[in-house]
Amino acid sequence: MEISMSNKQLETFLGKAQSDKSLRKQIVNCGTNNICVSEVGQKYGHKFSPANVGHWQRDHGGKLIS
Repeated sequence: MEISMSNKQLETFLGKAQSDKSLRKQIVNCGTNNICVSEVGQKYGHKFSPANVGHWQRDHGGKLIS
């Protein structure tokens, strides 16, 4: 399966969140609001849609960050 550019952006963003406490907190504060997660990502220069977030969660057991 080919990974789209926006999925790659999401993966990169989530990777950064693993080592950035402030970023991780912003994602956690979004709760189940994928629009919020997408907006936080855009604030940091990562372009992905709320749908990308939903698909990623579906494919990775639901949690964005551990």
